[in-house]
Amino acid sequence: MALFGKKAKDNGHTIAILDVENGSVAAALARLTPNDPPKLFAETRIRMPILNSLDTRLMTREIEKATREALGHISRVAARIRLHDGLSSNGEVERSAAFFSPPWAAMHLEGGTADYAPHMSELVQNLLQETFGDKRSTLHPFGTAAAHSAVLLYPHLGSTMLCIVSGEVTELLVIENNRVVGRATVPVGFYSLLRTLTMHAGISAAEARSLLSLASGEHTTFIEPLVAAQSHFANAFAEAAAELLERSRVENVLVIAPHPVEEWFARALAEDSALIELFPPNSTVRAIRAQHAMPYIAAHALKPDLPLMLEALFVDAKFSGIK
Repeated sequence: MALFGKKAKDNGHTIAILDVENGSVAAALARLTPNDPPKLFAETRIRMPILNSLDTRLMTREIEKATREALGHISRVAARIRLHDGLSSNGEVERSAAFFSPPWAAMHLEGGTADYAPHMSELVQNLLQETFGDKRSTLHPFGTAAAHSAVLLYPHLGSTMLCIVSGEVTELLVIENNRVVGRATVPVGFYSLLRTLTMHAGISAAEARSLLSLASGEHTTFIEPLVAAQSHFANAFAEAAAELLERSRVENVLVIAPHPVEEWFARALAEDSALIELFPPNSTVRAIRAQHAMPYIAAHALKPDLPLMLEALFVDAKFSGIK
């Protein structure tokens, strides 16, 4: 109970979260308060154009533009909040955490560390300093946050393979006994499937996104390119997964993919006959959706961003003292 009409102090602190993928950049502010779930606000995701080639120089240029835009957005929101008497502390950014997807980060299986692409990590650190000054910043592979959150959301799942689909790359992580014991990457992502559909079905990227989001995945006009796209993704996954499965017996696959096509990617794996032979009987394939993380997040956007939610759970465990 607040005394004399004063609101009790929440003893929290605000962290800026930056998500640097290879097809988009996202940012948010996370309010971390001891003994309470994290609160996300000021979320934004800037999607990059679908490039005709995977030239890292072009990708870097687009990422720099998107990162400036995303950081500018959360910085402006923080500034407005600082002007509000009752909420000013929420706008005081104390530190930042940047998360990188492949090819910008490669997780180590031991020690909880990673290798980062030097040009990308330097670019991001410079932009964070431009935005927030000399506040402390840390770098993390997105796979670390994804693995941590998968264990939190599904504590009794058993040996699991995480399939993390980003714009241009899919990362596979094997989790056993709450540890990442295997890792591989596949040069196929959401954007490569959009390219397949735009080229072979003669539709726009926006139409391709809508088509992939259909729950059934069935459309007589586009069934052939859809089947080809599904087979291409499943085959690329199978080739990388086979090597990992030589060392681990994985019982379940969890798919993290851009909304609203996470179910499409999960179905592409569940329905592929070659993959059925790779995994033990009764293995499951399921998509992690934003709604699965909602019970662990106190506040989020009207349209939640799953990667930002998973990163908020990670920084809450790492920086708030709550395990």
